Amino acid sequence: MTYQAYISGSVVLVEDNERLRSELEDTLKENGFEVRGVGSGAALNLALQERPANVLVLDLNLAEEDGISIARRIRASYPEIGILMLTARVMSAEKEEGYQSGADVYMTKPARPAELCAAIRNLLRRVTAAPEQSDWVLNKTAMTLTWRHRAVIELSANELRVLSILALRNNYAETSELEAVFEAAGPESPGAEPGGNKLKLTVLISRLRSKISPYSGDVNPIRSIRSRGYQLCIVLRMI
Repeated sequence: MTYQAYISGSVVLVEDNERLRSELEDTLKENGFEVRGVGSGAALNLALQERPANVLVLDLNLAEEDGISIARRIRASYPEIGILMLTARVMSAEKEEGYQSGADVYMTKPARPAELCAAIRNLLRRVTAAPEQSDWVLNKTAMTLTWRHRAVIELSANELRVLSILALRNNYAETSELEAVFEAAGPESPGAEPGGNKLKLTVLISRLRSKISPYSGDVNPIRSIRSRGYQLCIVLRMI
């Protein structure tokens, strides 16, 4: 494989299986990433003290400190870092726990190299880019969407997840990926939208449009791409 020029930004891979870690490092380097591999949370601490990173690719089933614990403390200490969880854990509750602990992207093993590299590139673009001049700020901690520092729109957990996915995917996501938000959320809570995930997503998108449209002028804030997915038509800055 031809080696590409390095992509701007630093990646740290946390994987305690030495063979797999070596293979993933080679794959990422061959695709133009500057990557360092470590085998534990303690080794990650040393790596970040030596030099900060922009994106963390994190296995969850580690022999010492669990990946969920690592994600929580790294998110608290390095709020701007991108966290991609790469794990064999596939249960909806486990995905939910991953996102709640600070993950930006949750991918299950075995991940296709092209998909993994695309996800890391998107994270790197977002976390290394200069702050955009945007009317809209999505605050993941406060669960709010703010327009021009004046109007503050409160978001439900699922609304926040959908907007975050759209923003992290360069403003477009497949319907199936957005529907998976409801699987990760677990059993329906009282008052939840009835029906399958497709209907739930349709209702959620409609509700988001209603919240955003008073401030977006003639722009449809979330455009439906028939039989494919949804496109976010406002520029968000996430904090």
